[in-house]
Amino acid sequence: MAKRLFLADQVHAVGVNGDLVFLDVERDAYVCLPEGEHRAPLEPGRRALYATDPGMAQDLLEAGLVQASSSPANSYATPQPRPLATPAKSALRDHYGVPTLRDGMQIAVAVADMLAAYRGRPFKEIVDAGRAQRTRPPAVSEQLVETVDAFHRWAPFAPTSAKCLLRAFMLLRLLRRQGHDALWVFGVRTWPFHAHCWLQCEELVLDDEPDRIRAFTPIMVL
Repeated sequence: MAKRLFLADQVHAVGVNGDLVFLDVERDAYVCLPEGEHRAPLEPGRRALYATDPGMAQDLLEAGLVQASSSPANSYATPQPRPLATPAKSALRDHYGVPTLRDGMQIAVAVADMLAAYRGRPFKEIVDAGRAQRTRPPAVSEQLVETVDAFHRWAPFAPTSAKCLLRAFMLLRLLRRQGHDALWVFGVRTWPFHAHCWLQCEELVLDDEPDRIRAFTPIMVL
């Protein structure tokens, strides 16, 4: 008999071509179970699964990825966001101009923000900083696109790495300082396993190319 188990408070999961992938935010770790989706299918809300293999159920419990009962007080057990729009366009351009004096000021603010809220922080704290309470989904506007353009103009000159997590964090914080917003999407693929993240607003990808991110299945959306 299948056993219903609930994802632990800090865990997200998704099925990818028959495999089952978990993201443990607290531990900053991904776990991939080959063909696990067939032995432990997720419910539509992706906060519970039905384990048909007793051995797998026990392994998941011992690993702390699932629990026997729901935890309504936990902030991760909120309803899943609306399905993501299919990424169709990229905000990236072929060429950006020379950074301006104002861009230099933005670099200074972004670096200070990174040092205060990102560097040395556990993954969970970075994720928590990226969460937002929204009354409506982020929307594309001319002003948002201008802010994204400015970011990509000066970002190569900032004394930071090009790591997708940091890039998305910096751009999201910049957008919110300017009164805008975007969805922060974490995706995975298998064989070979790879995790990636990007920012998206409606069908517009703000820091990547649609053809690249279509290879990833979203596992967590902030």
